[in-house]
Amino acid sequence: MLLERDREREILSAALTESLDSGRVVLVVGEAGIGKTALVTATAETIHDRKVLWGACDPLITPRPMGPLRDVARAAGGRMQAALDGPGSREHLLAAALDELGASAVIVIEDLHWADDATLDIVALLGRRLVRSPGCLILTSRSEALPEVRRVLTAFPRECVRRIEPTPLSSDAVSHLARAAGRDASDLHAVTGGNPFFVTEALAARTGEIPASVRDAVAFRVSALDDSAREVVELCAVVPGATELALITSDTAAIDACIEAGLLLLRGETLAFRHDLARLAVEEGISPVRRRELDRMVLRALEQREDADLARLVHHARRAGDAAAIRRLAPRAAKAASAARGHRQALEHWEAALQAAGGTDPEALLGVSTEAYLCGRLDQAVGAARALLAYHEAGTDALATGDTLRWLSRCLWWAGQGQEATATGDRAIAVLEAFPESRELAMALSARSQLAMLSENAQSAIELGMRAVTLGRKLGDDEVVTHALTNLGTATFFSGPHSERGRALIEEAFVLAAGIGRDEDAVRALVNLATGTAMRRRDDRRVDDDIERAMRFARERELDGYHQYMLGVRATVRVRRGDWTGAEADAHASIAMGEQFGVSQCPALIVLGRLAGRRGEPQAGELLERAWAHAVETQELQRLGPAASARAEHAWLDGDLDAVVAVARPAYELASGLGDVWARAELAFWLWRGGAPVPAREDDPPAYALSIAGDWRAAAQLWDEIGNPYDRAEALSEADDEQARLEALRIFDALGAERSALHLRRRLRADGVRRIPRGPRAASKAGPAGLTPRETEVLDLVVRGATNAEIAQALVITPKTVDHHVSAVLGKLGVSSRREAGAALERLTASV
Repeated sequence: MLLERDREREILSAALTESLDSGRVVLVVGEAGIGKTALVTATAETIHDRKVLWGACDPLITPRPMGPLRDVARAAGGRMQAALDGPGSREHLLAAALDELGASAVIVIEDLHWADDATLDIVALLGRRLVRSPGCLILTSRSEALPEVRRVLTAFPRECVRRIEPTPLSSDAVSHLARAAGRDASDLHAVTGGNPFFVTEALAARTGEIPASVRDAVAFRVSALDDSAREVVELCAVVPGATELALITSDTAAIDACIEAGLLLLRGETLAFRHDLARLAVEEGISPVRRRELDRMVLRALEQREDADLARLVHHARRAGDAAAIRRLAPRAAKAASAARGHRQALEHWEAALQAAGGTDPEALLGVSTEAYLCGRLDQAVGAARALLAYHEAGTDALATGDTLRWLSRCLWWAGQGQEATATGDRAIAVLEAFPESRELAMALSARSQLAMLSENAQSAIELGMRAVTLGRKLGDDEVVTHALTNLGTATFFSGPHSERGRALIEEAFVLAAGIGRDEDAVRALVNLATGTAMRRRDDRRVDDDIERAMRFARERELDGYHQYMLGVRATVRVRRGDWTGAEADAHASIAMGEQFGVSQCPALIVLGRLAGRRGEPQAGELLERAWAHAVETQELQRLGPAASARAEHAWLDGDLDAVVAVARPAYELASGLGDVWARAELAFWLWRGGAPVPAREDDPPAYALSIAGDWRAAAQLWDEIGNPYDRAEALSEADDEQARLEALRIFDALGAERSALHLRRRLRADGVRRIPRGPRAASKAGPAGLTPRETEVLDLVVRGATNAEIAQALVITPKTVDHHVSAVLGKLGVSSRREAGAALERLTASV
């Protein structure tokens, strides 16, 4: 009996109807046993003209890759099944799923709190794309889901999301159920808390007894079974999800007894508990020895099936403590998970394989290091690489030792240990030079060239890159050649006088990499070209095409770390051009992608920190410190320079000239011996502003050099020609002409740079200027109910159900700052709770 769910059913039914014209994502969120599946099932049974495709996540130790999507694909068939079975990309699977939804299908994914990373990626993309197409995606999840799941649930476009949170049954509803069952259960609501599943189980217990827990309630049912039926229910209890009938050797009478007792349901060719709480309750009552025996039985039976899922096999092998089976199965499961982009799951499988092998298996060590590297767990990646190196050094395989040194060098660089990475790369070359015509030596040379290029050592990067290209071509190894060409071309492009030659080499590397399917090498070439133009050729009109080309390639090839980084680069360019709204959107989109690699978020953090500083927002300092921490880890000018300039600007707006010099000086000294003239000139500008003039250099970009020389008029003209309004205003603000300085003030006000404008107003007053415009009125900058743009963003996330911690992560601010914003929002709306805020927002939206 589905009681007290009329409102929830109305919301779900309305969403299904609306989804025929405009996509909807329905989130059904609540505690275990609250009735999420019952609500969706009851509503789905009323749909007669649409196909409902069901998928479920199972509580395996390590989830199966895209498990629920495979369930959906089996039911859908066609393109969706082909996309999962074949070598197609994630885009093909997305397109097939959207086609199903567009053809009026409804996709239900249950228990998203148990999902793997690959499933979460697809669900997030589906939800975002549904805003532009018809279809209904229904997701159920427990309230206590992991942060990765909650981040997906709060990231969908607000306009297409419908959130349903079933509440516990009232005491009246519980009493009604008790009367219908012929029970007198006056204390039942207090004991069960109104949880529908617990209530149902309690009412099935022996008359006159109210069990104290779900486990006790289920135990009452199990105790009534005979030995054969109990064996069936115990076997099903150790299998997460549904249990295939083929795995059960008992007679049909025992199975029927379990069904009649209300413990199991027959679903096609499988048996399943009515709820995972019941399965857990039974499982907890089985002795540890018996549980291991049952897991061994399931493992043996599953291994006889050709279609057995590897993640399920590893789950039972681990629970059975079968080390031989783990060593045999976990590597295969890890490779399958990695291929599906489930790198956290792949890492867990490799960890299991390594433990089963006693910690010394070289394949498992490399697997752990590689997947930890891809997950951003860099300390673990380095640790496993060191262990692999020790294994090879203890043996006689010098070639493997050298290659492992090369890999360790890469891991150390990503972990921010630049000096050790360089030394380890040199060791790799020294070892591998004993194999002068080996691929391993060629890759080590190219990897070391890359490190030299990143540290602005152009000469070394070019020399090593040329050696690697020559050896790679001699070996006929296109992978080595494209990797080395990118390093060689980038170093040449960055070095200055031969930039067009460098651009041609990078283009050659891209064409070769794309031709042999080396997507990561191809995108690295495009990203290096785009960032080089954006950072070192600020007046090069090709920058937009370079950025869009790199972003498109990264997006289409699902290379999220590079796409995240390029969002930050595009945001940087947009800030310079005065498109602060677009810049902020790009930067937030970059941060929302999570931690891909340490450097991937750095440009976005600098943008957000810089904008917050110019606007006078409190999170500016925190953002810039986070960006600086990322930059310091790399010890590379391409990150240290922008981060130091942003921090120097922040100190300047605070009026702390000593801090300006202290922040800018070390980065300037680093830049002075390297080739990035724009980074050096910007840092020189801040040193000059801080009262520490620096000598002019012949290759200084004129826009900065003219400001330092006092020719504000020519500097402003150059910034205007480049198309950088804020920098133009900065040049005008140093003028000895009152009208020029007032023009700078107008630009600051127009951009929304309140703190910059306030700083200039103070300087104008100090200089005796009388008629200083007041700037935009506060009311004109506020949204409905007087909410600031930041408060509007916070309200939007509050309405979506995000916690303060999730809001802090999404907006890149501290939880304490979120607390202040939420309090301010509730106060302005005149409400006392987050739930009331949603209704207040609807009223405001309707009145606008």
